[in-house]
Amino acid sequence: MEDLKTRIKPVNNKPSEETRIQATRIKPLNDKPSQETRVKSVNDKPSQETRIKPVNAGSSQQQVKLQPGVIIKQRFLLQQQLGEGGMGVVFSARDLVQEEVSHEESLIAIKFLSENVQDHPEAFRLLQQECKKSQQLAHPNIVTVYDFDRDKDLVYLTMQLLSGQSLKAYLSGHEYEVRPLKEVEPILTDIVAGLSYAHQQGIVHSDLKPENIFLTEQGARIIDFGIARAIQQSDTAKNSVLALTPAYASLEMFHNEEPHARDDIFALACMSYQLLAGKHPFSGKSTEVAYQEKLEPKRIDGLSDRQWQGLLNGLSFDCEKRQQTAEEFLQQLLPKRLQPWKYFALTATIIAVFFALYVTFKPPVIVAPSLFENPQPEQPLSQPEQQLIDNYLEVAEVHMMVGRLVSPAGSNALDEYQKILKLHPFDRQAIAGLKQLLKQIADQANMSIDSGDYISAGKLVTIGLEINEKHAALLSVKKRLSNQHLQVNGE
Repeated sequence: MEDLKTRIKPVNNKPSEETRIQATRIKPLNDKPSQETRVKSVNDKPSQETRIKPVNAGSSQQQVKLQPGVIIKQRFLLQQQLGEGGMGVVFSARDLVQEEVSHEESLIAIKFLSENVQDHPEAFRLLQQECKKSQQLAHPNIVTVYDFDRDKDLVYLTMQLLSGQSLKAYLSGHEYEVRPLKEVEPILTDIVAGLSYAHQQGIVHSDLKPENIFLTEQGARIIDFGIARAIQQSDTAKNSVLALTPAYASLEMFHNEEPHARDDIFALACMSYQLLAGKHPFSGKSTEVAYQEKLEPKRIDGLSDRQWQGLLNGLSFDCEKRQQTAEEFLQQLLPKRLQPWKYFALTATIIAVFFALYVTFKPPVIVAPSLFENPQPEQPLSQPEQQLIDNYLEVAEVHMMVGRLVSPAGSNALDEYQKILKLHPFDRQAIAGLKQLLKQIADQANMSIDSGDYISAGKLVTIGLEINEKHAALLSVKKRLSNQHLQVNGE
């Protein structure tokens, strides 16, 4: 089986395995790491001393020793080595400058890039560009990148320190274990939410794999956005397969084609298959070898024909057959909404006739029919119309999962519910979906106020009240905004 590691020579040849990291406690430097903070390796304990070759390979400088107690750029005090791989080595560290300002312990993760990454002439510039893009990715399912810098011959990134385990470690603990989709759906939903957000910003990960997914109590987080892409684009890497992981890289990446969101979707499909089947879809072989050997994934029990086809689309060697977005992949993988009543067409017809008679002969109503208060009865639908509405509902549900409530234009939950109501006025499921959407809008608006972002809160309230001008929670938020305005202006 081909090694799944990224094809860049690692600092040492021992593969590492991320394990649980406790991010809130700091031990004295002369103490041994506790069982909770110690990082285990597949073969042995990782060395507390790591040597990084200087950027200028031809210089006579000695290799820099990275170990607990070393201070980087007179600011970051290294604490514990957390992991090591082809891209470099990761330590936890204390930010001494931040601690001086806040008078509280400030823990971060700091990743030192390996000599193989540093030796590319354009690597530093490209990595700096990608890091700036990553800093703009403010999303709960993407690890926050703080800075990209160098200290003499050391090139490093500082980022959010997480507590949990990698998806790789999780998969190792469930190898060959078939798991129901419902059980792994939260992980997939989080990954899709982060990917979808990054793709909307025009950023492709380009090295999505289990090692780059971190599972925490708050959900899954994606790490290392842009690092692999920067190496791939450097001059010395143009005609070689350097910064990709063979078992998760799309066929287009082997051919050095321009990065595309569908590259990430292929990797997402591979990880989805592993979560469900407990093994890699192509037995861990590189995509290139799998294509040459015409390998096909073994069908997973428990998936419908539609779901299985959706998974196969994501695993396709042909990018044109893959889904265009991560959301579309998730939509095809999730089970269809159950519609038990649609199997009772005769009963539905009788009920519709009854309501038609009732509407004809009923006494005058006190409350006029509206979308949210006393809506009119639904009208019967043809089978093609019902199928179209089911599809709209599925898309809306995925948008709701990943937080695309009212934007971007043309691809959000509100747009889908409006399509349904245009086709089928007073559709009960669309109305229920809108009620949930309005609740989430109110929650987001309150969060915006809490963070001091009154402009965003005001926009959300305006959109929500345009949907339902009598929505109690939104009216309450509007009143809160008004009170806040009076306080700010001293009135």
